[in-house]
Amino acid sequence: EFRVIAKNAAGLFSEPSDSTGPITVKDDVDAPRIMMDVKFRDVVVVKAGEILKINADIAGRPLPVISWTKDGKEIEEKARTEIQSTDNTTLLIVKDCIRRDSGQYVLTLQNVAGTRSLAVNCKVLDRPGPSAGPLQVAGVTSEKCTLSWGPPQENGGAEIDYYIVEKRETSRLAWTLCEGELRTTSCKVTKLLNGNEYIFRVMGVNKYGVGEPLESEPVKAQNPFTVPCAPKSIEVTSVTKEAMTLCWARPESDGGSEIAGYVIERREKT
Repeated sequence: EFRVIAKNAAGLFSEPSDSTGPITVKDDVDAPRIMMDVKFRDVVVVKAGEILKINADIAGRPLPVISWTKDGKEIEEKARTEIQSTDNTTLLIVKDCIRRDSGQYVLTLQNVAGTRSLAVNCKVLDRPGPSAGPLQVAGVTSEKCTLSWGPPQENGGAEIDYYIVEKRETSRLAWTLCEGELRTTSCKVTKLLNGNEYIFRVMGVNKYGVGEPLESEPVKAQNPFTVPCAPKSIEVTSVTKEAMTLCWARPESDGGSEIAGYVIERREKT
């Protein structure tokens, strides 16, 4: 409570003024507030190449510090990203949207009275990203193999309709089609040429187009086995004028495939 008393040069004091009445000591502050259009409560959908704009009215005393984040990381102003802020408004602009601009954008205001955040979810409609790798190549023989992969982590905002599978020889640049409208995430590739080295790739397709390719490591078309070693220690016993007995030891290596049988040949010494 305050009052004022006047004093003149002669050192005489006046009667005191009326009291101000009780006054509570406090800071003149307001917690931050964010006011956004109701359209930002739903997922914001933009097409690839379009501009994403998220704007808000803001308030708070003292003026709050403004920050924008995407998927937990602070947004830096770059060639395609711009932040325009005044004392009462803030605007985030993302130009030429691409698939990875999809995600959650969060506006945060902070001052001595508190912190306020508001999230906006955005989906960019685009071609799919690459399928989930690696592109596995199994069951390789001299003529065929089996491929398998996972669906793209970024589907471009639409269901994957089918996959395109292609192959090329490492000695060539041209890709040839293996499967044009595959509905599964695996397939068998046939008609390979023995001894040739191949690279395979797969691309997801949605209603916005053909996605980025996922490539395999180079693979050689060859059987996983080879010829066995020669039998060893052949012996001839029990010789008569009409018959004799042959004995031998198994080959040291079966070439990776179980011995199915033996071929026995003879020739006259001359």
